[in-house]
Amino acid sequence: MVLFIGQLAAAPAHAQAVWDEVSGGDPGSGMVALTFDAGSVDGPAFSILDTLRARQLRVTFFLTGQWVESYPDVARQVSLDGHELSNHTYYHPDLTTLPTSQIVWELDYTNGIIQSRLGRSSKPWFRPPFGARNQRVLDIARQLGYRSIYWTLDSGDWRNNATAAGVRARVLNNVAAGDIVVHHVAAYATAEALPDILDTIQARGLRIVTISQLLGLAPVSS
Repeated sequence: MVLFIGQLAAAPAHAQAVWDEVSGGDPGSGMVALTFDAGSVDGPAFSILDTLRARQLRVTFFLTGQWVESYPDVARQVSLDGHELSNHTYYHPDLTTLPTSQIVWELDYTNGIIQSRLGRSSKPWFRPPFGARNQRVLDIARQLGYRSIYWTLDSGDWRNNATAAGVRARVLNNVAAGDIVVHHVAAYATAEALPDILDTIQARGLRIVTISQLLGLAPVSS
């Protein structure tokens, strides 16, 4: 670990000219990637999983190591249902405020937890908590084998005054092919709105997929 941190610190500042980040896919794909961030609270996670399972849908979950440890049963169900597992750090910090060694630990330690508890790696995707990132954060993540996944459309379910009607309207009034939509497993507004969101998106002829499927890195089931 110490050697790798030293290698990161020695990397030239100009190693990457542009942010190595994804915030959307091909608008011609006919696909929408739904993503769910799991921070520190489980909330209605089982309800969300039930809704996805009833429609035989697999999406991408960004898991913190702390969440996986705190809610092993629901974390295991996420994995058993075949959803894509991705990294959301351990403590859900603002990575731009941390030294290199702590960023490395946040991602590496979380990946170890996900691998040991759920049997799969969280690579290659990660999402920075709060969407807080800069070139340094993304360069470190990239050298650890991760690519940042931002979003095209924020459901707004994290707001204190979020309602199911508001989340439903925000998503369905704006979603389009190629979009990455962010929700949160702790959001009751999302859990309530999700059946209608899923059914309406599919009724429009769009396919709900994982990040890897949206980017053409995994097959899309028929």
